Amino acid sequence: MLNVIKMDIYRLVTSLSFKVCIILVFVQNFISGPLTKLFAFLARKIMMSSDMTEQEVDEMFGTWSRDFHVGNAIASQLGGMCTIIFLLCVVFFSYSDIQHGYIKNIAGQLPRRSYTVISKFTVMQLTALIFYGVSVFAKTLGQLICGQRLRFDMVFPGELDMETFTFGPERVFSLGHAFAEFAVKFLLLSSICALILLLTTGLGSNVAGTIAAVVVGAGFTGAAYAAASLAVNKLLKAKDFSFSDYMPDSLYRSDLIADGGMIRGIIAAIATTAVLLFVTIKLYDKKEIK
Repeated sequence: MLNVIKMDIYRLVTSLSFKVCIILVFVQNFISGPLTKLFAFLARKIMMSSDMTEQEVDEMFGTWSRDFHVGNAIASQLGGMCTIIFLLCVVFFSYSDIQHGYIKNIAGQLPRRSYTVISKFTVMQLTALIFYGVSVFAKTLGQLICGQRLRFDMVFPGELDMETFTFGPERVFSLGHAFAEFAVKFLLLSSICALILLLTTGLGSNVAGTIAAVVVGAGFTGAAYAAASLAVNKLLKAKDFSFSDYMPDSLYRSDLIADGGMIRGIIAAIATTAVLLFVTIKLYDKKEIK
């Protein structure tokens, strides 16, 4: 089993798709800080050139903060585009042995075919850690180049007052909270990887895996969850039930600590991963390897 995992790791890190995806994630996170600062500077200049005073511009755009909160970078998910890139990398990896035909030789040397499923899922977790690490490093490096000050905490806006439309005092959390949220989001991302594994390896469809990577990574499932929630609320005559509060991909995109979703995130991630892996293993053990 260990040799299979080592082989899959080698197959991952030597693939062109992995190298390209890592570079794309690094570049996107690295330039996010400088581009945000540049656009904010240009917007202020344009507004001030249209006879607006500096005070009016500050009221419209706010003042530029030189603080970069490292905890937010650690706790945040990869982001929409980077999540899509990561999931596409996972699709390429999990389907490549089937696509090139050497899965038959690999599966034939193992006591059970499903060992390849466990190996792939394990390597997916390593891949997620690599992408997270590259994302945080690149984002922090880009912010340092912009002259930002590092703050080793995690900050969220205060509660919104619906009468005055103003936010209350910022909510500050420690790095410990940031790592806790990262851990739960890592579990949620693992459950999404389990879905990709089911589609690409269990069902043998890279097309379905690719579609799922784009749809789930971009958050297009939100509309479907909203429609399903509306139907359930009408059927049960309820008001506040929402599928988004329990779906792994929705929880993955939320601020778990700020929104009070940590426990729901853990339960959703573990339950979803267990079910999807169980189904994938059962399907793959019975599947004819071509």
